Amino acid sequence: MKAKIHQIIFLFCIFLLAVSCEEDSSTQPLPEGRYPLEIAAVTLGVEGGEAQPWTRVAETADGRGSEFRPGDAIAVSMNGEVATYTYDGSKWTSGQPLYWQSAGQTAEVTAWHPATDAPIDFTHQDQGLAYLLKADAATATAGQPVSLNFRHQLAKVRVQLAGSKAKDVTAVTVRSYPSSTHTQGALDAQDRTLTPQYVPMLQAEYGGQKCWEANLRPGTLQAGDSFRVASEGGEPVQATLADDVRISAAQLYTITINVNTAMPEGTQEITDATGNISGEGTYVVRGSDRTTPINITGGKPTIYLDEANISVGSGNAINITNNATPTIYVVGENNNISTSKGAGIYVAEGSTVTIKGSSRDDELTVRGGDGRPGIGGCIADNDYNGISCGNINISNITVSVYGSTINGFGVHLAPGIGSVGNATCGTITISSATVHAFGIVSAYSYSVPSIGCGFTSAEYPKNIPDVIASNSEIHAHRDDPGYTCDYIGWPAKYDDPSLFAANSTINPGVGGSIKSSTVYCYTGETLDKTVVYDASGVGREQ
Repeated sequence: MKAKIHQIIFLFCIFLLAVSCEEDSSTQPLPEGRYPLEIAAVTLGVEGGEAQPWTRVAETADGRGSEFRPGDAIAVSMNGEVATYTYDGSKWTSGQPLYWQSAGQTAEVTAWHPATDAPIDFTHQDQGLAYLLKADAATATAGQPVSLNFRHQLAKVRVQLAGSKAKDVTAVTVRSYPSSTHTQGALDAQDRTLTPQYVPMLQAEYGGQKCWEANLRPGTLQAGDSFRVASEGGEPVQATLADDVRISAAQLYTITINVNTAMPEGTQEITDATGNISGEGTYVVRGSDRTTPINITGGKPTIYLDEANISVGSGNAINITNNATPTIYVVGENNNISTSKGAGIYVAEGSTVTIKGSSRDDELTVRGGDGRPGIGGCIADNDYNGISCGNINISNITVSVYGSTINGFGVHLAPGIGSVGNATCGTITISSATVHAFGIVSAYSYSVPSIGCGFTSAEYPKNIPDVIASNSEIHAHRDDPGYTCDYIGWPAKYDDPSLFAANSTINPGVGGSIKSSTVYCYTGETLDKTVVYDASGVGREQ
């Protein structure tokens, strides 16, 4: 990941004005020798020199300034005495104010925020930024306004995210000491017995752009050990900057971090000449059309589909055999796998495929052809017997999967995901995913489910796959007319519904279950019903 670093000065000034007397205090005695120091107004000098009232130590709408709100307090010191002044929304008052002793008296007045001497806590900035402001000494005269110029003692760091996975990030953390002490608004030397840690940053939005912020002690942000990003439920990932960043008090540092799917160094690009894969290597298919199959003949390789298009005229587009256990990692929205005659992704018996993304924004479309499913089993070329398939895992992704029928003959039908004929299928596991699965109907009105089993002219199904779904959405399309065909489960034959166990239901199999998920049931594109499953697997039709 690379970072762009911009520095924007954000020096803020507060002017504390004492109420002036109508009479000349330099020539008039003070009543009983005492006169209170009052604060009539608190103003902020912004860029361009225009002043406006402050109303709280929080961020301004553009994120380039800070402001007080009612209830905030500052400590004011004069002649060695300290008093706390609190803002009530219109003025600053104190229950025990500071007093002038005589007319014409001069004194140095300072102020700081927070008004207490508690250490600055940097560990809860996801709930609100940490602040430390100090007004340097100014010479004041009794009966005359006093102006105090406040300055931030911390540096403000803002992280903006770019890249294909930026929208998936739900948390950003920055390395910081957990706390620092201060004396009257000035940072003390850092206690080195404390261990630096990654602390949460505050999520904010300015001008429609999301970012993360934290106020930190001045120092150095180390290029390789300063920021981490994480998506919901994911492990934090270390971000690496181009260079160390030196941060100073009263300055805003905007750092842009590119968030993309990380591919290990040495990832090999798959070309038409290198389509046979085995072992444990890492490969990637990118962009332009690929017209020859990818054959995974063993091992557990990882294959990235980076907005890839694999379109095969004949045969399985991705062919997984010999007990292979590959992971297909989908990157981006435009990934397509199709074939005119074969399964989109064929998983041989004994093999397991895992299809996943970094979030449901990663999308994959898979189409089978000529009576084969999009993902799952297959049919022998010559005798139309079903060929068993292995396990299918789909997680953290959006997939659209289409079954098919044999062109011109019309009685060989395959579901979107599953098996064909009396061949078996392993377990189909769907977790934290969105699945759009499409069954098919023949010219003779035979129909198969979106997920489950189909049939050939030579074989009828004898079992259905176990489907285990959790935290997912499944859009189950049986084709129109659906007759008694299940949405998930068995196919149906229109002229003899008793031939199969189908009854227009959701049947995840003997060992299957659907939990914390919603199944949308369609005939064609018409939504017939919606079934919501709770955490225990009980479904209720909506």
